Amino acid sequence: MLKLIVLSSFLVVSIFPAEAKGECDISGIWNHSTKPAKLLVNLSKGEISVHSHDNNAKAIGLVVLKNLKLDSTSTYWNAKMYSAAEDSFVDVQITPQSCNHLSVSFNNDEVLGLLR
Repeated sequence: MLKLIVLSSFLVVSIFPAEAKGECDISGIWNHSTKPAKLLVNLSKGEISVHSHDNNAKAIGLVVLKNLKLDSTSTYWNAKMYSAAEDSFVDVQITPQSCNHLSVSFNNDEVLGLLR
């Protein structure tokens, strides 16, 4: 009976989508939501950089976000993003809306959306 309960628990957990368990791997290539650009999330470097940009080839390789770190709650990522208005790097939060949508927020306003 105990084996049946344990086996049933594993089955129930395995049928839920990855985003429901908070296990999305955000590393890799993402599409910018409003520009013809692709960004590379590199967790080993702790940064997000421009992978390609149809309107600005000079932007390729530019680091868009740095100091990427998972929050202690493991529900979002903290990072620094350059703000032209502030002329400095500002604190932002990266929240997975799903495993295919990341939202980058500054002062609770989305400033960048990334899609797969």
